[in-house]
Amino acid sequence: MAIYQRVKRDKHGKVKLDKDGKRQRGAWLYDFTHKGKRYKGTLGQVSRSVAKEEEARMKAAVVEERLNPAKARKSPRLADFGKEYLAWYKANRKPESYRRVARTVQVLTEMYGAKKLSELTAWHLEQFKKARKEAGLEPSSVNLELTVFKTLLHKAQEWGTLAEHPGRTVRPLKAPHGKPRFLSEDEEAAILAACSPELRRIVQTGLLTGFRRQELTSLRPEDVDLEHELVSVAACYAKNGEHRTVPMTAGLKAIMQDALAARGHARTVFVKDPGDPWTVNTFYKDFKKACQRAGVANIFPHVLRHTYASRLVMAGVDLRTAQELMGHKDIDMTLRYVHLSPSHKRAAVEAMERWFSEKSLSRATPPPLEEPSSKGGKIVALR
Repeated sequence: MAIYQRVKRDKHGKVKLDKDGKRQRGAWLYDFTHKGKRYKGTLGQVSRSVAKEEEARMKAAVVEERLNPAKARKSPRLADFGKEYLAWYKANRKPESYRRVARTVQVLTEMYGAKKLSELTAWHLEQFKKARKEAGLEPSSVNLELTVFKTLLHKAQEWGTLAEHPGRTVRPLKAPHGKPRFLSEDEEAAILAACSPELRRIVQTGLLTGFRRQELTSLRPEDVDLEHELVSVAACYAKNGEHRTVPMTAGLKAIMQDALAARGHARTVFVKDPGDPWTVNTFYKDFKKACQRAGVANIFPHVLRHTYASRLVMAGVDLRTAQELMGHKDIDMTLRYVHLSPSHKRAAVEAMERWFSEKSLSRATPPPLEEPSSKGGKIVALR
């Protein structure tokens, strides 16, 4: 038999029985030979039909020489491979991304750490989605964690410790696109009043540039050009890895001058105390506390970026320019704010109306029907 189901046993080796006295069934296993070599492994606690599909996938991998006995036996446990993956990720990715991925790998280790990578199936990924959703995470957050899980397995396959990716057929949850939260003028005034002078500088800069949290805390003196009134995000700190520049308003220039004078010997423009740069975490925590004092709940530093984008669109800035200022690679990200500016639709139809002059419209109007002549004649009924 190529596949068979293992029975569950207690710590003493006795078979476990259910309430009806029947043997409790555990994971399915595969065991077959090809060209004199034996291949065996675990398929997980899945239905018989899924187990047969997984077995067929394993046999195809053997025939196509994508799986061999040595690799199958040396498959590491997820907990061990997770450490290797995080070490690689830390050396090759940004610190903020590493912290987010590390949190997800910790969750994966708690759920499946004892399992070998070769034992993981699509069912395990589906169970992970279900568990994280039941834990209270939003669908978008579940999808982010699922991406980490699938990327980890892809890297294992790339490094030769996993024969085939088990999650190729696993789909993300449907996540509705909510409207971005942005600050009203009253909320902005209340939050700024609750900020310390040091926090107020970085918050105001976020409102006037749309920079992300990492981009604000890592801003360097060399990124600020007071002479030409430009402030830039270095490619190494940008989320999309691309350098971008934003013109300074008079208000932003005054904030930059003030911040540069107060930074002391810090390597960054913004400091929590003279010589002590803000970090992503300290900025996050202090901003949350200021919002609580101001009576504005359930917002995060990213709301500053949403507010900047929303105000651009509401001020009538065209979407392509807004995309460039925000640093969006895909204009679909910018289109999230389009509902804030119904004026662009009005402007479009007014432009269309102006295009057609009254003369053109009159030509398109059919002439009135002539009255029948007094000399007689047939009246033709129009149908």
